[in-house]
Amino acid sequence: MITTLFEDIQNHLAMLDLALQSSLKIAQNAKAQDLDAVVNETDNRERIVNIIGKFQGEIEDKINQLNAAALTNEDIGILKSWFSDLNIWSDKMISFDKITVEFLGQQKEDATKEIAHLFKNKEIIKGYNHSTKK
Repeated sequence: MITTLFEDIQNHLAMLDLALQSSLKIAQNAKAQDLDAVVNETDNRERIVNIIGKFQGEIEDKINQLNAAALTNEDIGILKSWFSDLNIWSDKMISFDKITVEFLGQQKEDATKEIAHLFKNKEIIKGYNHSTKK
């Protein structure tokens, strides 16, 4: 059972790497102001995170079924490393998400300014009397 558990952990970590790569792509697309790519990659990451959640639930169930007396120091070390990797992964995801939010916030601010400028120009033109010009 421990061998299967460790194989599941390896698969789980591989999925975590995919999620991190996806988060980085989202940040890069946000920086490039490619909102369609941001939305598409966000959908992809959501699917990956759902799979990760399933894997993690199965792994946690297997860990709860382990006989602690039968675990070697190496087994315990692997489990501790996995928990550590989860924390590192979480921190990196949060970091990438903060970068993405900053880029998207700036784009929102720029779009708001542009809309306000266009509205102001429209009002100026609206007040202009075109019938007196030849």
